[in-house]
Amino acid sequence: MSCNSTFVKTEMCRCNSCIAMHAERESVCCRDVEQTNFKLDVFNEEGHDIECITDHPGFGTVCLDRYVLETAYYQYRQQYGVPQQEDNEQQRYVAYRQFVRWCWGYLGREVRVVLPSCAVQRIRAQFPSQQYQGFQDS
Repeated sequence: MSCNSTFVKTEMCRCNSCIAMHAERESVCCRDVEQTNFKLDVFNEEGHDIECITDHPGFGTVCLDRYVLETAYYQYRQQYGVPQQEDNEQQRYVAYRQFVRWCWGYLGREVRVVLPSCAVQRIRAQFPSQQYQGFQDS
């Protein structure tokens, strides 16, 4: 299934869940990212048949569960001493961090990766805002 014509980085969305992002470098399908593709392949080898990382049962547990995110936020706050944020903004930020930890493991301080469009879209749907910043280099 083709994605919106402004989905520029990958001409075909192979997971059928991507949306066009504002910046070209943010328009990435989970099937084109080695780490998320690996998660899907391992899960599918166990007898499942899913195409998108957001359909993986681990995604909901690790990235969307408010209680898991709350606990992860406390750890983050203790480690980095960040100020309290608005609830949805906090939840969304921690969800992105959890997704990276789940798929990439530890990247190191100030190291950032572009998240797949489908994952960003699903997290934003769960924790909406009037304004989104998009990917920013460290």
